Amino acid sequence: MSTVDPSIARKARQARVPSTRLVAILLVLHVVGGLGNGYGWSSFSTFADDATVEPDNLGLIGIVVGMPLAIITSMLWTSVVLKRRDVGLGYGFSAFWFGAGTGILIASERFPQAAELLRVLGVIALVICALLLALGVRAARSRRIAAEIATVMMRSGTRATATVTDKGYDIFRESARILTSVTFTFTDLNGVQRWVQRPMLITASDPVVEGQETDLWYDPSAPDNDKRIVVKLAVESPLR
Repeated sequence: MSTVDPSIARKARQARVPSTRLVAILLVLHVVGGLGNGYGWSSFSTFADDATVEPDNLGLIGIVVGMPLAIITSMLWTSVVLKRRDVGLGYGFSAFWFGAGTGILIASERFPQAAELLRVLGVIALVICALLLALGVRAARSRRIAAEIATVMMRSGTRATATVTDKGYDIFRESARILTSVTFTFTDLNGVQRWVQRPMLITASDPVVEGQETDLWYDPSAPDNDKRIVVKLAVESPLR
């Protein structure tokens, strides 16, 4: 028995934005997982190629710990990204490859017989890390600009009623979440019917149905400018 509606409490927990501390912890765990995998698989491959090299216990620990840690952390990171617009998947992947590259370079010092190859692989991993970080920063900048435009349009744009014409999915299957593109239609001040599509994260607890209405704002001087069209339903359930 409870004096608080449990469904309200559950929705509040689901809507809670992950803390910066949690984001930092998951990034560190990404690095640790990458470090374990990078060093572990490097040492294992060196042992497999040279029978004179004894198995490296630290490398085995790196594989045993690093692989499940990387998988679990990636799953947790995905759930965080869906609730925070200021971080993206690229940051997590970048952290993993930073750890992997560092682990490979450490292994290159530990196993001189394969040092040259491992150094090359380590540098490649760090380059991948840098590319993913750059993409993450660019994506974050794009999201920030889109959010600023949305704020301006909702304050100064022309308001209209948009209707869902294609919800973008059939039924919920194994997952209670669906990432899809939803189609909306609206009529501008000139009487022209227009359609826009928006990527959305839809949950089984709050499904989108065809015929559903929502608010929409657009630039009356350029009603065909898709970048200056804001759909309330899509803003509230963005696809990340």
